Amino acid sequence: MPTSAVLSALLGLGTALTGCSQQTLDSAKQDAQHNAAAVNQQAQRAERQARPQIDKLKLQSRVTTALAAANLPTTIHVRADADGVYLRGTVGSTGDKARAGRIARDTLGPDKVVHNQIQVNGE
Repeated sequence: MPTSAVLSALLGLGTALTGCSQQTLDSAKQDAQHNAAAVNQQAQRAERQARPQIDKLKLQSRVTTALAAANLPTTIHVRADADGVYLRGTVGSTGDKARAGRIARDTLGPDKVVHNQIQVNGE
């Protein structure tokens, strides 16, 4: 008996012993492929839903990091939305307030808005 014939016979015997027909194996394979496609679709949907929040967090992080690198007071808080960022908190001078606004604008670029709501101590 040629080797390929022996392998085919063994595979047939193994399939018969496990009780799985080729049709059952094909059906299981199709089910697995269908399930994998459904999981992929759900993952893509979840990513689309999370993307706006991720983008806001990136904006917030970029501006917060830039303000910290400029040694501005840690009393400045940054909150991002789809349009840009809000700067809140208190600083000691109008110069720090203006500098924080400039840094945020430079960090975000022209397509985003900076709402500079920082309060100056004593004003």
